Amino acid sequence: MNITKIDSNLTKQSLRLGLSIFITCAIAQHFDRISFVFYPLLAVILVVDDQDENTLQAARGRILGTVSGGLVVFLVHTMLSGWIGIFISLLITVPLLRLLGWGSGLSTAVVITVIFLSVHGYTKLNWYYILNRSIDTLVGILVAIVISRLLWPKNRLMRMEELHQKLLHSLSTRMHQHSQSLQGLTSSPPPLQPGSITKDLLEIQRLINIEEQLGAKHMKQLSRLRWQQRMSLWRSLHAQWILMERLLDALALKHQPLQLPELTDQLDISNDLGWKRLQIDSNSRLSLSQRILLEEEGTRFLRIVRSQKKLDFAIKQNSFE
Repeated sequence: MNITKIDSNLTKQSLRLGLSIFITCAIAQHFDRISFVFYPLLAVILVVDDQDENTLQAARGRILGTVSGGLVVFLVHTMLSGWIGIFISLLITVPLLRLLGWGSGLSTAVVITVIFLSVHGYTKLNWYYILNRSIDTLVGILVAIVISRLLWPKNRLMRMEELHQKLLHSLSTRMHQHSQSLQGLTSSPPPLQPGSITKDLLEIQRLINIEEQLGAKHMKQLSRLRWQQRMSLWRSLHAQWILMERLLDALALKHQPLQLPELTDQLDISNDLGWKRLQIDSNSRLSLSQRILLEEEGTRFLRIVRSQKKLDFAIKQNSFE
C-alpha cells in the first residue's frame, strides 16, 4: 500500500484559500451588494497565493494600488479602447505603483485593468461602476490578508534559518558519505544533484530581498543575523562544493576503488581542524598533479566551510548576550 506524504505547506495554503473563499462568499451573500463575486474571489486567490509581504504596509499597498489601477482604467477608457487601452493603462499603472511604493498591489491592479477593458460595453464604465468593482476587489483583499495573518503567518527569518541548517546538514551528510567511501567501508555516493542546493540558496536570497524592502527595522534584523555575510559565504561554498564533489567522483571513477583513509577526519566538517591544509599521503595511488589539485581545492572548500561555521557560532553567541 502506497501512502503519499502530504505537503504540510500545501495543506496550510489550501486551508487558507478555502476559508478565505468561504468567508468572501458569505460576505457577498449576507450584504447582497457585491454584484460580481468573481472580483473578490479572484483577489483572494491572488493575495493568498502571494503572501510573502504579509504586513500592514503591504496590505495598504494592495488596497491603494487596486484603487489606483481602477482610476487609471477609468481615465484611459474615455480616450482609448481594446488592447491598446489595456496596454496604455498598464504602461501608466505599473510605474505609478512602483513610484508610490504600492508594488504589492500590482497584481490586483493589473487584473482589474484587463478585466475592466475586456468586459462587454466597457465604454459605458462610469465612476459608480469603477468604485463598486474596486470595493468588491478590496473585500477579497482584506479577507485574504486577515486570514493569512491569523492562520500560520510566514516567518521569513525562521524559514531562512531552516534552509540554512538544511544546507549544512546536506553538506555534512555528503562529506560523511565520502569519508566512509574513502575508508573503503562503502561504495562511492551517487553524484550530487546541485539543483536542490541552488533552489534553497535562491529561496534564501529571495526572502532576504523581501526583508530588505520592508524598512529599516527588517534591515537591522538582517544585519544582526549576518545574512549578507552568510550568503556571501554560501555563494563561494556553493561553487566549491560542486567542484569538490565532481573532483572526488572523477577520481573515484578513475581509481576504482578510491581509498584515501587519511582524508576521513579532514573531510568531517564536524571536526575543528583550524585552518590546516588538506594533506594527502604521498604514497597514495594519486598522481602528483591529482594530489596537488585535490589538496588545493579541498583546502579552499574546508576553509569556507569552517568560516561559515565560525560565523554561525558568533551569531549564536550574540543571540545569547
